[in-house]
Amino acid sequence: MNHRTTATTRAAATAAAVLALALGAVACDDDTTAAGTGTAAPAPAASTATAGTGSTASGAPAGASGPGPAAGTGGSTAQAGTDRCRTADLKADVQIQEAGKAMVMLTNKGGRACTVKGHLGYGGLLADDSRTDTATHRVAEPGPPVAVTLKPGTTAFSGLSWSSCDKADATCTVLAGLVVTPPDETTQLTATVLGTDGKPVVQFPVAKAGFTVGTLQPTNQGVLLG
Repeated sequence: MNHRTTATTRAAATAAAVLALALGAVACDDDTTAAGTGTAAPAPAASTATAGTGSTASGAPAGASGPGPAAGTGGSTAQAGTDRCRTADLKADVQIQEAGKAMVMLTNKGGRACTVKGHLGYGGLLADDSRTDTATHRVAEPGPPVAVTLKPGTTAFSGLSWSSCDKADATCTVLAGLVVTPPDETTQLTATVLGTDGKPVVQFPVAKAGFTVGTLQPTNQGVLLG
């Protein structure tokens, strides 16, 4: 009786041990699966971190890359109207209003906006189309120089005056035209000189004192020199 009981007890214990081992194996399999999932999940995060490495660590905005210019810098340097007008951008018309007085119109003929500020320079053209130096006196009239932004097709204005003279006088220069130098430029353009009748002027005498030149302004109000 005792022998049978002992055998039964041993069999039960053996069965329990086998069952425990089986359950342990299942538990180990479950842990391995969980660990695999945890390893795979961070993988995309590791890839994202690699893409943003440097900018995120340094506190720069996401997507920033290296020490290059900040967004918007190119647009700021390319803003219309910040660059000065070049000689090739412009045309000049000199409209004589009365004897010895003219209004000068400097027009942007180019395709971009640009800025002029200050006084125009002048030189004379003789009948044979050769150039001659002409004295120039600059005045702050009708006011001090201001920056004038010229969009394509728009105009800045200034006054020009001179004293006439007797053509027979050795100090009198008879001009057939004018060349104009825009502010801050070193090259000239040939101006169209129109008389009070709106027709091109063939010649006009200028005394030795030369020209008096006013400042460029955004409107023609008050630009005629007294």
